[in-house]
Amino acid sequence: MKDRTVSPDQSRKAIRAGAIGNLIEYYDATIYSLLAPVFAQQFFPVANKAYALLYTYGLVVGVAFVVRPAAAMLLSPYGDRRGRGRLLSLSLFLMGSGLLIIGLSPTYGTIGWLAPVCLVLGRAMQNISNSGEFQAASAFIVEHAPADRRATAGAAQYMTAGLGILSATLVATVLTTVLPKAVVADWAWRIPFLIGAVLCLYGVRLRRTVPESPLFTALQATGQVERRPLRTAVKQYPRSLLLVMVIQFSQVTYFTWQVFLPTYAHLVGNFPLKTGLALNCVALAAFVLVLPLVGMVSDRKTGRRPLIIAEALGFAVLAYPMLRLLQHPTPLTYLLVAVTGNVLLALTYGNVAAVFCELFPTGVRTSGVGLAYNVAVTVFGGSAPLFATWTIAHHHPLALAHYVIALELTAAIVFLALLPETRTTGLETK
Repeated sequence: MKDRTVSPDQSRKAIRAGAIGNLIEYYDATIYSLLAPVFAQQFFPVANKAYALLYTYGLVVGVAFVVRPAAAMLLSPYGDRRGRGRLLSLSLFLMGSGLLIIGLSPTYGTIGWLAPVCLVLGRAMQNISNSGEFQAASAFIVEHAPADRRATAGAAQYMTAGLGILSATLVATVLTTVLPKAVVADWAWRIPFLIGAVLCLYGVRLRRTVPESPLFTALQATGQVERRPLRTAVKQYPRSLLLVMVIQFSQVTYFTWQVFLPTYAHLVGNFPLKTGLALNCVALAAFVLVLPLVGMVSDRKTGRRPLIIAEALGFAVLAYPMLRLLQHPTPLTYLLVAVTGNVLLALTYGNVAAVFCELFPTGVRTSGVGLAYNVAVTVFGGSAPLFATWTIAHHHPLALAHYVIALELTAAIVFLALLPETRTTGLETK
């Protein structure tokens, strides 16, 4: 069956409704990472602040490692059997619940060991939500888009991710600048999490105004909905699963440059955290502005493959010199490193929503993308801050650069060997 398109107005509504969840997800993850140094000791009251921070970051990785892949295996097929819209509403409800739990959790001084349990519960809810969000939103947006604008439309996924990180960075900057340090550590750190919970309510309302994707509706109408979409994806599309996972190696560079970079420069180069947060806002703005340009170039000129390979090779060459500059940073060198990394990231993230959807047919799209994406994000995304903090604590500040180089070189080799050009691939229903 041929791809079905919708009116430009409905396509724009689908972009807004689909992408808002990614905005909140990345806002949530960034706020947690940025404010972890502030509230870590309230939940893990150990004498060494670095170890309290390690416990707090380790909680993110540990909970995600246990929860996220398993939840993806349950939620992703729901999007293929019942529709992208239903999964999108469910994911935002779960996301808001997790934010609310963290924002209202009592501290260790109030309820003892139950405090980190509450934090674990909040993170678990968020990871269950996140395990269904990206693939459902990507399919929803790309399936509503014209065939010659899939990357441009899909770029909204990471434009809003960038805006989520930017919003969280701005909120953290304002909070730590305007309010006294003791007030932020005592209770004000909760405010950003409660703001996120309110945004989730708005997102649910917005998503209910947009109809289901035309491709999934056509699949239902012809009675061709997959009964076991996850099993079909694993059996029939193993190369596509591998490619999604390898593309997501870039999650290490993504979280390093967009979330952890101010903390990294602060830990290894004594760079003021407030200055790093402020300059990261400039770099994030550059990322958001470049993304739609990358999407347009991908749709009209180059296709997906050359841009994704260029990002991998770019980081393989530049990761070491960029992170070395942060051993003794000035505001100018920090900004140079932050902007360069974000522009490189845009080469991949202006394409991922489109290329992921183009690697799978409609009947197994959320299952295939969801499984591979969530496994890769769990292993590689959350590992960056934990790995970097551990190696810095053990006096190996440039180990992060070697980690990035190894992953990106591996990715480039896989792309050159296996990644097809998918720009002209149809989003057929079977």
